[in-house]
Amino acid sequence: MGQTFGREWCEGHFLRQCEVLTWHGKTYIIESMGNVWITAWRHCDIAGRLIIIILVMLSFYSWYIIIEKFLSLKETERKNRIFEKYLKRGELYKSRKCPLYSILKYGIELKKNTGFDLIDTHLEKAFLQEQGKLEKKITSLATIATISPFLGLLGTIWGLLLSFQGIAAAGTSSVRVVAGGVSEALITTIAGLIVAIPAAIGYNYYRDRVLNILERMEYLFPYILNYLKHTD
Repeated sequence: MGQTFGREWCEGHFLRQCEVLTWHGKTYIIESMGNVWITAWRHCDIAGRLIIIILVMLSFYSWYIIIEKFLSLKETERKNRIFEKYLKRGELYKSRKCPLYSILKYGIELKKNTGFDLIDTHLEKAFLQEQGKLEKKITSLATIATISPFLGLLGTIWGLLLSFQGIAAAGTSSVRVVAGGVSEALITTIAGLIVAIPAAIGYNYYRDRVLNILERMEYLFPYILNYLKHTD
């Protein structure tokens, strides 16, 4: 069965907190996943560590966007629903962070200054402004989802290059040495995918959610025009 022990010297490398498994008379030494990350970081050069740091920063930023957009869009949907109820009763619901109220407020001010003529055209501009606010930062998720795997791949290729250079300099072709270098180089690809997958999911989810909000706002456009037409 398995046995855990402390530091063990094996072919010029410290294997930290390894697991020794015996199967059909053969012994296998497996390093835990957590220690693989630590070992890979220690073996990385400046370029490899820089790529990992960038990926970590992108991950934090993408999760910030995911959480921030979830809260803001939830609040927007709530206020739009309240505004819709008031609007259909011919009443005015005032809220600073409600896109529908912002459009209506713009229409009221425009009507006072220029009259009702061509107000629908101007309201479309206000609608586009609110659309831009709703879509803000969502494209950043798409960018992160696109570039993160490439950054990880760049780190892997760079790591493989250094690994094979080290193997050539050492003059050994041991499978264990080669596999160790390759596994450490692949860490950046794994990190890139860990960053990219949530960002891609978040982008597609929020894109569809914003489209649903915009479709509902377009549906209420005639109600806003009718309200402006019959109020002074």
